[in-house]
Amino acid sequence: MAVLTVSRQFGAGGKTLAEKVAERLGYAIATEQIIEQLAESAKVSPENLPSFEGEQDFLVRPASDALSPRRFLDHILDPHRNFMEGSLYVKLLHEIIPKIAKKDNTIIIGRGAQFILKGAYNVHHVLLVAPEDFRVRFMVDAYDLTLPEARKIVSRQEKRRTALMRLFHQTDYDQPWHYDIVLNMAKLDMSRAVDFVCTLIEKKAGE
Repeated sequence: MAVLTVSRQFGAGGKTLAEKVAERLGYAIATEQIIEQLAESAKVSPENLPSFEGEQDFLVRPASDALSPRRFLDHILDPHRNFMEGSLYVKLLHEIIPKIAKKDNTIIIGRGAQFILKGAYNVHHVLLVAPEDFRVRFMVDAYDLTLPEARKIVSRQEKRRTALMRLFHQTDYDQPWHYDIVLNMAKLDMSRAVDFVCTLIEKKAGE
């Protein structure tokens, strides 16, 4: 039917929402395939290619095959990761994300896809936001973390997100005009958020 980009303030539940929407609509999620294609473009092996913004759960595959919560968090907290030079990373994302979007029926989480695919036909952009305390609590509840662990992860990932958006020359990346719909996850539960997003996609498909 379409391509959906899911942007989020870290801990607002973007990964969870993407998985639930994918399950309902039969979509795939863009995960490690992006990093593998980045590796091919950079002529290095995937295991030696670090990610600038620290999320390598990219492969386009069924939502049921997504990374386990523990692997996802272990990756974020890995102290031995290195980082690709930022401008190269963004250049490669501009080459690869449009190729991913051609697959249709795909959800792309983060990585500036809302800007790379801005104005693209049949691509919908969703942003999830929430106050920091809510996002910390979400991480505690969803991933069985302590409060200090959750605060550390939310803070670290938000700094990486800000750094990545600077490479896209974006300082207003959470402003609503970049998106089809903005969901304040402190004001509605996940099932209602999934309903809103699925309705958006299905309504657009019927027009």
